[in-house]
Amino acid sequence: MNIYKTTVFPFKNAGGNPCPVILEADQLTFDEMKNIAKQYELEVGFVLESELPSCDYQFKYFVPNKEMEMCVHATIACVTVLKNKGFLKKSHFSVETLAGVLDIEIIGNDIDFKVKVKQGAPNISDVMIDKNEIVKALNLSVNQLSDNVIKNVSTSRYKTFIELKGVDVLNHLNPDYEYLWSVCNKIGSTGFYPFVKDESNIYHARQFPNNTGYLEDSATGVAASALGIYVRDVMNQSFDELTVFQGFAMDSPSEIVVINDDESNFVVGRAVVVS
Repeated sequence: MNIYKTTVFPFKNAGGNPCPVILEADQLTFDEMKNIAKQYELEVGFVLESELPSCDYQFKYFVPNKEMEMCVHATIACVTVLKNKGFLKKSHFSVETLAGVLDIEIIGNDIDFKVKVKQGAPNISDVMIDKNEIVKALNLSVNQLSDNVIKNVSTSRYKTFIELKGVDVLNHLNPDYEYLWSVCNKIGSTGFYPFVKDESNIYHARQFPNNTGYLEDSATGVAASALGIYVRDVMNQSFDELTVFQGFAMDSPSEIVVINDDESNFVVGRAVVVS
């Protein structure tokens, strides 16, 4: 079994989100996949054959504690390894996941390319909990939050969006993780995504997932996608393209691009095969 180590969404050739990838994983059991994720303490992407005639591959995603329906950075990692190993000969293809069929495009040439992943239909829901519980989970005061409403937003998995007053507040967050996870369970969220708007169409964010086996994620494509929906449909700010910087507080700087679309949006990024 070959395990390829990648980093996804790197910023200026540094940082990014580490993601091991395993090709030809059809013979691995559920528990074996989960144990591999536990071993690496990371989200891991597995590439299998698909039984769907419309799909070229099936991707599975595991974090240390469970299987995930969808993961953008692991998708980009899997596509990059397949491309680098010569398995992908076309620029448009489809992948089966637990979240549904993904439409994927490779942009660029065989050496220098990015991966563009179409996201699912957006959903926005109210957060039916006192704001003080959100504040307590993040170890903040209410006056450190912006006036924008807190919402759960999803293009595949619900994340909770909390706008803060300043990058310094964001970078110094020290959540009460156990309490944060309990709040996530109450409101049906897979993680908090506190964020700050910087310049026009530039955002800074952090991702605290709900009890996945690690405390923070340095680059989260599904959350960046949902942030694009929050910006467009909750903040009512139109854009063609926005950039999300994440992972800086972890010394693993990452850059995620979200391209607006009438139906939902696309997430664009690249991965580097480390070994």
